[in-house]
Amino acid sequence: MGESTENYIRRLARANHLRPSALHAIACGPPNWVGKPRLERLAVLTSRPADHLNEALTDAVAPRRRITVTGQYQRLPRGTYLLYRAIQKDAEAGLSLRHLTERHGVSRHIVRAALTALLPPARQRPNRHRKTPVTASVRHLITPMIRQNVSSKDIWKTLMDDHGISISFSTLNAYVRNQRTGYRGPTPPTC
Repeated sequence: MGESTENYIRRLARANHLRPSALHAIACGPPNWVGKPRLERLAVLTSRPADHLNEALTDAVAPRRRITVTGQYQRLPRGTYLLYRAIQKDAEAGLSLRHLTERHGVSRHIVRAALTALLPPARQRPNRHRKTPVTASVRHLITPMIRQNVSSKDIWKTLMDDHGISISFSTLNAYVRNQRTGYRGPTPPTC
């Protein structure tokens, strides 16, 4: 209990004399062979029930794609979300139901829906320029392979198989592409 999916795949691959990248690709399946492994495919590979794996693996229920908000929230169109957020903000300032309907030009039904809707918290925008890139800790391994013209996928496989490092393929691919083209990213503004 308490093991990540990546560690479990790595341990399972070693126990069965497989390369971790190959087992990871099989667990992900098409069309995204290098994404997040699917729990149902991993259950078939290990002959374990999916609910047992769900309990044992710490990140099994995490969504396949990164999202900024966790939890069960109603999917609202962008304009509706912004309207609901504005109505809630004005209601917190003490405006009455009548004033809210007049200010936002909507019916009382919509104002009530906005006040009872469970909305995700406002997203905090992080600093645009990451201080330490994800690839910083493995740069010494990646740079020689880039100089030898090794493909991004082969670099990803080498990191996973030979060094036990799991890194997002899209992040690695962007880093390799930027290194090969000479792109260094936006320069931070000077004061």
